[in-house]
Amino acid sequence: MAALSVAAEVPLGQDVVRSNADFVVTWNPGDGSLSSLVMNGDNDQMNWIEGTAHWGQIRLVAQSPGRAFQNSAAFRFKGMHEDGEWVVSSYEMEKWETLRAEVRRRVTDEALEEEYVFFNDAKWPVYFRRGDLGILATFNDSYGDAAECLVRRCHAHIWCGGENSWVHVLKMGPFPTELALVLQKGDLDAYSVRRLWDEWSNDRGDFELHPGAFVLKGGESRTIAWKVAAHPEGKFDETLLRLGGVKIDFRQETIFPDETFEIDVTSPDGSVRHYSRKPDKGVGEYAFEFAAGGKKAKAFGYCSPSLESLLESRVHFIVRNQQCLDKDSPLYGAYLIYDTVDGRQYFDYRFRDFNSCRERIIMAVTIARWLCSHDDPEVRASLDLFEKYARRECYDSRTGAVYDTIGKDPKFKRLYNAPSFSRLWFELFNLTHDPKYLDDLEKTLFGFYELGGEKFYPNGADFSSDIALLEREGRDASRLREHLERHVANILANGLCYPSHEVRYEQTIVSPAVHILSRYYQLVDRRADILEQLKDHVDALRRFNGNQPDHKRREIPIRHWDGYWFGRNRMYGDTLHQHSAFSARAFILYAAASGEKGWRERAERCLRNCLCMFRPDGTATAAWMLPFSTVMLGKDGEPLFPRQLGEAPDPFANDMDLALYIAMASGLLGDFGGEPADSTYGTRKCQQQTQ
Repeated sequence: MAALSVAAEVPLGQDVVRSNADFVVTWNPGDGSLSSLVMNGDNDQMNWIEGTAHWGQIRLVAQSPGRAFQNSAAFRFKGMHEDGEWVVSSYEMEKWETLRAEVRRRVTDEALEEEYVFFNDAKWPVYFRRGDLGILATFNDSYGDAAECLVRRCHAHIWCGGENSWVHVLKMGPFPTELALVLQKGDLDAYSVRRLWDEWSNDRGDFELHPGAFVLKGGESRTIAWKVAAHPEGKFDETLLRLGGVKIDFRQETIFPDETFEIDVTSPDGSVRHYSRKPDKGVGEYAFEFAAGGKKAKAFGYCSPSLESLLESRVHFIVRNQQCLDKDSPLYGAYLIYDTVDGRQYFDYRFRDFNSCRERIIMAVTIARWLCSHDDPEVRASLDLFEKYARRECYDSRTGAVYDTIGKDPKFKRLYNAPSFSRLWFELFNLTHDPKYLDDLEKTLFGFYELGGEKFYPNGADFSSDIALLEREGRDASRLREHLERHVANILANGLCYPSHEVRYEQTIVSPAVHILSRYYQLVDRRADILEQLKDHVDALRRFNGNQPDHKRREIPIRHWDGYWFGRNRMYGDTLHQHSAFSARAFILYAAASGEKGWRERAERCLRNCLCMFRPDGTATAAWMLPFSTVMLGKDGEPLFPRQLGEAPDPFANDMDLALYIAMASGLLGDFGGEPADSTYGTRKCQQQTQ
């Protein structure tokens, strides 16, 4: 690489470009930030750092309500110059002449190296709280349609673990090279997101990496430095160690009270130390800090009540606190949202994700499955009351139509709703062996397909099992089988070009393809082309899943809108949400179809890590909000509202019981009437006697 001249001023209108064997980096001469990083040999020329703002912009945020100073207001760009191999961008405070910053960058054979140096030129100290100072890392994690995402967008798995912080970045679709950002100096304590309001759920946002709280005395400076390096696909761990990071591996991030945390800590030199700890504090989160490779490396585990105990408390909480018992209300018998702040039920007819239908049906499905292995008259009476509500308000027993809200309003029918009801009838038949539920199951499936379901990718669908059950019970399911065959043919024809649904591209558009094809291959037609395409789908799905040493992130897929749609706080940003469990279910079914048992291990880790959404008293959260904060931006890039703070569970108990249902039905965490032999659904009779 040619040496740069020392201290040569770079004219503002002149592009600065540096490259190595892996990528080309381009500077933005207007503000000294970076405008692009493109991999060599990438036919699609994806810009890995394209965002709403620019990579490396420095943000200083006042935490008083309504104040969020942009880079242009807080720091003024002074210019760029070259210092040997380094390109240096200089900034100063525009108003108070207190702080200034230099951003030093160079591209070596190994990596893009960046140093962010902050100087206090005042005579007094400057105190920085958590989240006050941020550096924008604008990884290109936004969502067009699937065809665009798979070649020109990336997933960014962010770990702000203090001195041992990193980001693992990989394309959303197949590509031989990935990126690793590994911290070299300083610490990163948290991250925030800045996202476009007009994009709704289709923009994960620009990431703002926050150093921990610190004090900068007069005349002092502080440096945050990292390296960004390309590496072959699947070699992130090796690259993390090569760049001086520490690798932390839990046997399980989430354990039960009779288990032990087992953790391996690998230093950059490859040496491994093993740590064990019993959950001596009881149920709750456990923070770990390890000294390795000259760094303090953080990790987080969780001790959950046993699944049996968790289910016992959750089921009874639903029955005793979330069922409407007002006989004069059309909601009589419904299972509703529970507000853990106000300590009462909640319903909103207009905002459909707060109604009594849609995903709330999963509470009944979970209870029906639980009753398969538990004789509880109180719970059974509650489920019977719910069934009366469902038939009265949101399901037509004559036609099989599933409605989106109470009153059987035909104005809006949502294809996502039918699989929840098909699961309900499936489980109620397993519980009672009453043939009326087979009638309901058959009608619900026909209703789904008559609305265009053959071209839809529904969450939670297990139509091959449903049809197999109908045929096993002597029903003629030939017409349904024809629908299913066309459904499978459409999925195969689309391949990885997934159709947009309520979001343009997401984890739960990919997971249904794995669900449906896996079960079809296993139960209906073991064609080689189905299994071959399944490999592509499961690869696209696993790319969403995180690899951070944290029970809220490891094997948890990227989801970034559930807090807004299902939560009390209506907050966008990365979440741990019940739909994470759909990836676990997909891995289970793919393992059963392919015989690759490693996917079951990944599924168990995902399911265990979902359990922190449920508390020992039976309350739960709609979504764990992971970022430090979220700011929603208008078209001009300016904040529309004060930033919302996260890093906490949302107060609504809404739309999370699917994780418990899949945990029960999978058989991976105990026998609740599923079939542990191959971890598939409902093929064994219920343990409880027919009532």
